[in-house]
Amino acid sequence: MVRKLGFWGLNIGIWLAGMGLLGGLFGWNLAWLKDWQWLAEQTGWRFWLAQWIFRALVCLPLVFGLLLLLHPLWLGRRLLAATKANLMVEPSPNAETLSRRRFMLEAGLLGGLVGYSSVIEPFNPEIVELELPIANLPSRFEGFKIVQLSDLHVCAYTPAADVARAVALINQLDADIVAITGDFVDQHAKFADDATVPLRQLQAREGIFSVLGNHDYYTGDIDRMIWAIKRADLGLLINQQTVIRRGADRLNLVGLDDPKHDDGDGWSHSSIDLTRAFAKLSAGDPCITLLHNPIFAPSVVKSYGPQVILAGHTHGGQIWVPILTESAVRSRDRFVAGRYQLANSQIYVNRGWGFTGPPLRFGKRPEISVIRLTGQKIGNSF
Repeated sequence: MVRKLGFWGLNIGIWLAGMGLLGGLFGWNLAWLKDWQWLAEQTGWRFWLAQWIFRALVCLPLVFGLLLLLHPLWLGRRLLAATKANLMVEPSPNAETLSRRRFMLEAGLLGGLVGYSSVIEPFNPEIVELELPIANLPSRFEGFKIVQLSDLHVCAYTPAADVARAVALINQLDADIVAITGDFVDQHAKFADDATVPLRQLQAREGIFSVLGNHDYYTGDIDRMIWAIKRADLGLLINQQTVIRRGADRLNLVGLDDPKHDDGDGWSHSSIDLTRAFAKLSAGDPCITLLHNPIFAPSVVKSYGPQVILAGHTHGGQIWVPILTESAVRSRDRFVAGRYQLANSQIYVNRGWGFTGPPLRFGKRPEISVIRLTGQKIGNSF
């Protein structure tokens, strides 16, 4: 009996050591590879080969870690069964064969799931088209098309080549304006040019406009980020307003700074300046507002009530698990992904293009939004 209990103790010790080793390897690979500029500079077939190899270095420890998480359940079932039978015996050869089969099946399923989430879904973006009704939309802006791109998170896993791929898709969409709602880079300002240089090729009749995200501030070098964005002529708006004119008609566009980049879980009042941003806006003027984090949208709606707010930040949860993902994201962010109605304002949250954390997406494909404005009421839109 003692010998058998020692056997189980050894297994548990090996499990704990394995989890620690795999967790450390996963974290080290993720942190080191994500910031490797050489990986971000590859193009063509080298880009695809490098991405497959180095994503595997991150994902393989994850697969084995998930298998080990399943292992204690298996150990517990076997220990309970043996205790109930009052027999502490070694498993039969047939039982061991079955466990190996189960292990191989689990490994194959988990490997396929993680592999799909790493190298297939992230490269399969979705173009989401929708119409947003604005009651007082000037006639010359009927059908006005806004193409929204958000959360590039440029790093070694979302390099310049991947940004260029997004640009190529957007340039086929015949945009009136392109709106970029923050998080150009993931953590480091050294990727500022990788993020912004490809965006110079964006095409839109009325221009490109953008706002900053919290990760742009996390770089610790926001001046370099702002300089790169302005040099690329991406129409950066920091608590500012611009007007798009078509003849005598006008459409107001407001861009807000990120509200949470330097104040923990509260608002960063030093960054958000609604009074300045909306100073030139008259009551009833049609207004589109760009904001990175939708958590601040209720404050904007309460104070100024713009007809449309476009945001990002949440990635839609990035990895979808039934019930769990929605609950986890909603516990922090009221708005997860898609379209929402708040008073007389409409909020649209884009799922983003890149990653935060592990280079995985599951059930939350990268998104480019195509938003058409209409002055006509759309029945049952919400």
